[in-house]
Amino acid sequence: MDGATALVEALRELRGRVGAALAALFLAVGVATVVARETLLAAAVGDATLRPALVEQYRALGVDPATIEANLATMGDTPLALGLSYGGSLLLFLAVALVAEYAAVVALRAVTGDGLRAAATRRVGRAVAVGFLVGVLVRGLVAVGLAAFVLPGVFLAVSLLFAHAAIAVDDAGPVEALSTAWGLAAGRRFEVLGVVSLLLALYLSPRLLAATVPGTPGLLLGGVAIGLGNLLSAGVVGRAYVAARDGIEGEGNEDGADDADPYDAPLGADDLPEPE
Repeated sequence: MDGATALVEALRELRGRVGAALAALFLAVGVATVVARETLLAAAVGDATLRPALVEQYRALGVDPATIEANLATMGDTPLALGLSYGGSLLLFLAVALVAEYAAVVALRAVTGDGLRAAATRRVGRAVAVGFLVGVLVRGLVAVGLAAFVLPGVFLAVSLLFAHAAIAVDDAGPVEALSTAWGLAAGRRFEVLGVVSLLLALYLSPRLLAATVPGTPGLLLGGVAIGLGNLLSAGVVGRAYVAARDGIEGEGNEDGADDADPYDAPLGADDLPEPE
């Protein structure tokens, strides 16, 4: 399934009450993510033990030393920051990340056939825990691959795209999810690459939109847009996953012929017993 078809099917599945409920959840998570991020940045800048490391990072990037302090002051001066300590802000960021993982699990299930209640409750604790850990692993591998020579990162992003969906939709464990994702992408990597390209567009567009609006309104707009983008991304991955999975299961069964009972057919002349 190409990315455009997956997006159309996701939008169809997200109509009505289910879509409204998921949109409200993702919008809240998107804004909460921005607040948690700003709180973490402000806490890092204000922490006496971390500030020297931040200054060194800016210097390593070649930033003019005369502007470093001004940049740090801007990072630490945001009305969205909650004024938590660095440790407290880390806990907040982790909590929001887990809620975002929960939202993704529910969305993946909802667009692939589960009712909203089942999507929100079926073995959800396990799915969130495993999905979060596998998500961190996959993002880490992709980041390393991109940092190496770019292409390895793209290859891994394509090959492991469906790991998260396998966990949420089919209750796969970590190893099974990675193996399933690799198998589904094999032989159709250019097709999956199209889906990944669409996901990249859904990732970048909200952030570019938010950058056009300065200050706090831009941050809040970014949170709302990112939430909607994440919902559509989950829908696209879910629909593409089901199409790839069902396509694998149906291979070799053209029109279901291989599954047909060879004896379930009308008798012909050659099937009649010879007279004794």
